[in-house]
Order: sequence, then C-alpha cells, then structure tokens
Amino acid sequence: MRLVIWILFGVASAILPLVLAGIVLFNHDKFERISDAWSNGELLLISMTLLMASLGDLIVYESPFPGVKALVTVISLFLIIVSAVWYMDIFAALLNKQSFKQEFLRSWSPWFFAFSLTNATVCIMLPKKDDTTR
Repeated sequence: MRLVIWILFGVASAILPLVLAGIVLFNHDKFERISDAWSNGELLLISMTLLMASLGDLIVYESPFPGVKALVTVISLFLIIVSAVWYMDIFAALLNKQSFKQEFLRSWSPWFFAFSLTNATVCIMLPKKDDTTR
C-alpha cells in the first residue's frame, strides 16, 4: 500500500508539471515531440526531489538490512549530486545564453529519471524495523 500511495501522491504530483507543460506547448503550437516538456532539465529536478524525499524516508528508520540501506543511501546521494551538478550546468548555459547539449539531455535524462525512480522506490520499499504504524 505504501508503494501505491507514494506513486499516486509523490511521483504523480512530481511529473504533473511536465504533463501540464506539454499541454501548454501543444496549445501554443510549439509541441513537436514529447521530450519538449523536459528539454531544459526538468526531469533532473524531479529526479533530485524524488530521491531526496525517498532518502529522507529511508534514513529516519532502522532497517533489518543495514548493508542494503547503506548501499542505497550512497547511490541516492550520488544521484542527487549528479542531478544537481547536471542541472547547474544546464542552468548556467541558459543563463549565459550559451548552447548546451539539448539532444543529449532529451535522450539521457529519461534514463536518469528511470534509474533515479527505481532507486527511490527501493528507498521507499526497503523494510523498516519501525514499520508497525504504516
């Protein structure tokens, strides 16, 4: 049940702005492909937010699998740093009106998002010792 709630309220609310951005682009005849909705690094911000929220859920509870918890924590922190640095690079380029590798971003950020979402799901679903109230 925890996974369903997290997907409905956490993940769905995180990607809702992308759906709305796609609708706005479509209404203004600027929608050429689905990746237009995340062509400026939006998926990176969503990935970072989901990772941070799920990591917070993971670290406040003890787990019967401390090794897995430590590994998932390290991977989450790494992905948070990567997404922050990657977005910072994109934002700096946009701010300075420089070009950036938008096609690379369009094709790789969904993969990064999928990996981050998988990692975040593990954070949420890893059994916790203090799980009686959930």
